[in-house]
Amino acid sequence: MPRASLFREPIVLSMTRRPRAVAAVLAGVFVLLALRLGHFVDRFAVNLVFWDQWDFLQGLFDGADAWTLFRWQHGPHRQGLAQWIIAGVYRVSDWNGRADAACAAVVMLLAGGLALVLVRRAAGSLRLVDAVVPLLFLTTQNAETYAGTPNLAHGALPCLILVAVGCALTLESPAPRAVLLAVLSLLGVSGGFGMTLGGIIPAMLLVFALGPGLTVRERVVQLVAALLSAAGVLLFLHGYTLQPAVECFVFPHPRPLEYLPFGAFVLARPFGVLPGHGAAAGVLAGALGLGVLGAAVGATVQVLRSRGGTARARAVSALAGFAVLFAAQSAVGRVCTGLEFAAASRYVPYVIPGLLALYLMLRDTRFSPHVARALPVCFLLLCVAKELRMGPSLDEARAYSTGKRHWRDCYLREHDIARCDRETGFSVYPDPSWTHLQAKLDWLEARGLSFFHARARPAVAAPQR
Repeated sequence: MPRASLFREPIVLSMTRRPRAVAAVLAGVFVLLALRLGHFVDRFAVNLVFWDQWDFLQGLFDGADAWTLFRWQHGPHRQGLAQWIIAGVYRVSDWNGRADAACAAVVMLLAGGLALVLVRRAAGSLRLVDAVVPLLFLTTQNAETYAGTPNLAHGALPCLILVAVGCALTLESPAPRAVLLAVLSLLGVSGGFGMTLGGIIPAMLLVFALGPGLTVRERVVQLVAALLSAAGVLLFLHGYTLQPAVECFVFPHPRPLEYLPFGAFVLARPFGVLPGHGAAAGVLAGALGLGVLGAAVGATVQVLRSRGGTARARAVSALAGFAVLFAAQSAVGRVCTGLEFAAASRYVPYVIPGLLALYLMLRDTRFSPHVARALPVCFLLLCVAKELRMGPSLDEARAYSTGKRHWRDCYLREHDIARCDRETGFSVYPDPSWTHLQAKLDWLEARGLSFFHARARPAVAAPQR
């Protein structure tokens, strides 16, 4: 018997014989998790501009034009499309600090819904085990996304773009697929750490252009799309300045073997796997890291061999490949801070699409039918377990929320940044003079924005850098 492909057609289980019942169950799970996420945001999001927000919102303080906002660089990445959305949300909500957290939740809901479409297109009929998808995307393991420093460009929107890339790769018609990928590449590179797409998408388009059975027009369209994707990278680099996220950054790291566990824990963070939680956590992080890496390598080999591959192989190659590169990028950039920083929950949205790719691989393996049924069920159980173990995430969200509320109440009473920092043991920015925090607070208060009451003092000029 010939050896089956890793990405063969799915084994049809008995639970797929009632598609309407399956769809109803999945919709119910999605709604319940969406309500839980909404409650989480409502409980922990606070109307207060916080930490990095004082910096990447500088363009709004300045009244910058749309192009400047799109190109705004914040640390190692740019803000891109997200900055336009943030600007609109802040203007209609009077700078309500809860609005951008809610916006991030909505984007993750959209990403979760689109991920179910991806599973349907790449793997066939939906099954009950596909409840994995809402459990991955509607998690609250990424507490920082909502309760810490909400930034639509850093996590949520790149996650949605990544899933959209996966869906685009399921298209069989070369020309529409190429055009959509070029557009998504530009949006991905221009905002957050989706910049890695600037290497993945042009490379895939070049491979597709060499595929068999294409017309001259189809090859030209894909080559042009690859060039446009590469041009998006050049646009990103124009005027770009290298800004390491941490002061201790050095490359290469003096102990390069530390890159491996750091990257593994980044990939395992959506499951609540944290460094320092025993040998079992290390084993699970290693297994998940190897799983995502294996999915990326296996799917990429198939795409290269056939110069196109199946819809599933293309999607898995891009999403798992991105997750591996992101984990490596995070390890290179932050390993000097210590292994515990691999547990940063704000990185979870970047890794979720890679775990979705791993699930797509497990959903249809070349093993025996019994193993093929067991693997996705085990993955589902892991996803359920992570949502039942929310202690660290809740503690993190509670710490942010409590600190913000106490500081806000203190400032409304005292109007003294330093005193409120001392009194609450909490700061809204590490160095207030660096970001001209007092001037920005005065600007917001004069206009009755953010956490200030409608009563406003005489208008003051916009704070400058």
